[in-house]
Amino acid sequence: MLNGFHNHEFEAKLGGHLLAVRLKEEEKRRVVDMRKSLALPRDILTDLKEKNKESVTNIKQVYNAWTRWRKSLRGDKMEMQYLIKKLEDHKYVYFKRTNDEETTLEDICLAHLESINMLNTFPTVLVMDSTY
Repeated sequence: MLNGFHNHEFEAKLGGHLLAVRLKEEEKRRVVDMRKSLALPRDILTDLKEKNKESVTNIKQVYNAWTRWRKSLRGDKMEMQYLIKKLEDHKYVYFKRTNDEETTLEDICLAHLESINMLNTFPTVLVMDSTY
């Protein structure tokens, strides 16, 4: 500002301003519902912009809304604590190995109970996926 006046033209769109790109509560619910239905973030953004032609929301806001929702599910648990809880909830058998101080997870091996039963029924067939 010079002499109490702006020395430039006002922006036609507020694309980079935090308040302008923020998602409304209704839009946040829409993001979560669409992601639960396995919609891609770019498709969610397109849908939001079609519903509100003046929206200047960007893809980062879609990712942020989804991440905040997932973190709200986890509560105050850390990622590994949440993983262990989910394994137990869904009846997975798992073995884990930690370091000597039990602060770091070294290995984890997991299998669903039905997979173990199938292996016992058909022991000659074994498919193993090692992802690291």
